[in-house]
Amino acid sequence: MAIFDAVLTFVLDVYRELQLAGDPFYAALILVVNGLWIPIVFIMFANAKIAWQEWRMGVYHDARRRFILLAIDVPRLNEQSPKAVENIFTQLHGALPGHNTKYQEWWLGKTPDYFSVELVSIEGYVQFLVYTQEEYRDMVESAFYSQYPDAEITQVEDYVYGQNGEFRNIVFPSKEYDLLGCEFVSTRPSVYPIRLHIDFEHSLSQEFKDPMAALLESMNKIGPGEQFWFQWVITPEYDENWQVASNREAMKIAGKKIEASENVVDKAVGALVSLIDAIGTAAFPFYNQSEESRELDRELPSLMLHLTPAEQRRIEAIQMKADKHGFWTKFRYIYIAKKGIASKARGLAPITGAMKQFSALNLNTLKPHRYTKTWGLYYMMVEKRVARRQNNLIRAYQERARSAGSNGIVLNTEELATLYHFPTEVVKAPLVSRTLSKRGSAPVSLPVEGGPRTLRTSLDAQPAQGAHSRPATVQEAPASHHGQAPSNLPFV
Repeated sequence: MAIFDAVLTFVLDVYRELQLAGDPFYAALILVVNGLWIPIVFIMFANAKIAWQEWRMGVYHDARRRFILLAIDVPRLNEQSPKAVENIFTQLHGALPGHNTKYQEWWLGKTPDYFSVELVSIEGYVQFLVYTQEEYRDMVESAFYSQYPDAEITQVEDYVYGQNGEFRNIVFPSKEYDLLGCEFVSTRPSVYPIRLHIDFEHSLSQEFKDPMAALLESMNKIGPGEQFWFQWVITPEYDENWQVASNREAMKIAGKKIEASENVVDKAVGALVSLIDAIGTAAFPFYNQSEESRELDRELPSLMLHLTPAEQRRIEAIQMKADKHGFWTKFRYIYIAKKGIASKARGLAPITGAMKQFSALNLNTLKPHRYTKTWGLYYMMVEKRVARRQNNLIRAYQERARSAGSNGIVLNTEELATLYHFPTEVVKAPLVSRTLSKRGSAPVSLPVEGGPRTLRTSLDAQPAQGAHSRPATVQEAPASHHGQAPSNLPFV
């Protein structure tokens, strides 16, 4: 009671001094002197800690990491399912270095290594890409060759700055270009999976209806002056908290008792309570033996037998997601086009529609992040707010940033393979860059007005450098002229 009286007296004294203060600056000084400095110090320390870590991470990134961009082309007659790409992501999880020490994290600025898998359409020509550290090139190539032996992997120039550097220092609002885009996030916690590629297979015929078909067709439809960029910046998830959270969510739905994780303070308090219970039981035989206490000690029975089918499927889906390796993911999309050509009908509606294919309404769906999307802003200073978001989004995309924008989502290997996989042979999108045959020939170029333009770097000058392919074992028949029978057909 004395402590309460002392606190009340202190508050009343401060209140009287504030009433006597002649100006707001003196009043603020009174508050600071009488204890407001404590939360201010905590806030300043927290921000200084973040600033220090960001600075050290930037120093480490610039000094230690060298990135390259690889273009991936697979044979046109691709019979592999997304399961092959799932195996690739599992192998990429091998970049996981383990836990960093405090010295590595706070002094060296070391962070887990990461990749960026990307899908772009340059004026209708579609290319699959992987952005990786140079030291992981062999691992990336091995992962893809193990599933696609006839794939072609070529080091290419970075497209994010434009063919002639027109996007390097672009600032919105721009006189030449317009931009639509966002980061995609999940509507529910990451423990819930999205719709997976196995859900697109017919249960009887096993026919696979590729969800990439709609996206690739939309990317094929754009023309000169338009570009689509998709980016998944993936970091191997080294923290198992997401799997622990998955188990907690499943147990919560099932109605089972959840064992709370204990820190040092919890353990100390628990030990003290146990000691008091032991002393009480020894001194008083009937201590803690009332019917009410016995009822509280009983574990609630599982509700598993009383769950609805939807709840049972939810538990199964959560646990199946946690059984596979996870990646902390930043999923970005950009449509950039010249003024007068840019169209929401081509650049926005088809993409948001294609993303709805991956929605499992009972589990999880993907939606545009509220604070990064560049459309749907109303009321105050709309143009300035849109321009700020456009600038932030394109800078984050170009830098493959992990800290900018949304908090990201955790996707396991199966979910990533659902969102990013090579089209099967049933997908007829004609301008997806693929190998023409199972040969080690040069990859497909991207023709444009004024001569051939390609994402490849110096292929004409140095055809043997940067391009890696498997030796030819199968030879295709030579292509015939349109409207004529192939020359190798026998005639009577």
